[in-house]
Amino acid sequence: MTAIDDPTARLVQALSDLEAAAQANVQRTRELQRRARALSRSLQAGKNIVDLVTSEEPPRMVELVTSNMAALETTGAEFRAAEALALRAEGLTIEAIADLFGVTRQRISALLKQKAAEPS
Repeated sequence: MTAIDDPTARLVQALSDLEAAAQANVQRTRELQRRARALSRSLQAGKNIVDLVTSEEPPRMVELVTSNMAALETTGAEFRAAEALALRAEGLTIEAIADLFGVTRQRISALLKQKAAEPS
């Protein structure tokens, strides 16, 4: 077995990717908080929303929110699939994994098939 074929190694890589995405999200979230406070103060001071939004430096707040959601969606999906594969490799049934994840057996089966079909 090469490292990438090993379910535990795949899970470790997925966890590393998830940690990196979470850290990037923390940084984007801090920037969102800073900008939200500034935007709120400007709006309360009577400034025009069009002027405020069009003069916002890129990436705009809406882009930061989208980036946060996309990063977690991508790495979260990889993590779920890798974790399901590792649990299955250690003998858990599809039903038991589904119960742990709070999803259907069919969803776990699809995750396992997706992960198994990926090139090493």
